[in-house]
Amino acid sequence: MALPWSTLVKAIPWSDVIAKAPDIAQGARKLWQKVGTRDANGDVAAPASADASTPDARLTALAAQVAEMSIRQQESGELINALAAQNAELVGAVAALRQRSRLLGVATGVAAAMAVAALTVALVSS
Repeated sequence: MALPWSTLVKAIPWSDVIAKAPDIAQGARKLWQKVGTRDANGDVAAPASADASTPDARLTALAAQVAEMSIRQQESGELINALAAQNAELVGAVAALRQRSRLLGVATGVAAAMAVAALTVALVSS
């Protein structure tokens, strides 16, 4: 038995979803901006350095790239954690709806059986 969409939409804790939306949007925007700095080949844009020909300068540039990637990875992880928490809340709401629909199905079945019994009694007594 399928639930109507209106019931599903009403059961979602929209106040929580709306309250967390700015944080998630800001994290996604930061992530998109970081990913947007990549060039067409998919390589990270090389940081500008005065002299990239010396090994020390290249090592410093690579260390800066590693630090930037570490920051990106941490921001991505935070965004994924926020999305996972929101997803867990939605899954909990759907589980509660599923339980309510089962209870409603049982109650409907009991009511239908009682109605049939009452109809039978009314027809037999008349």
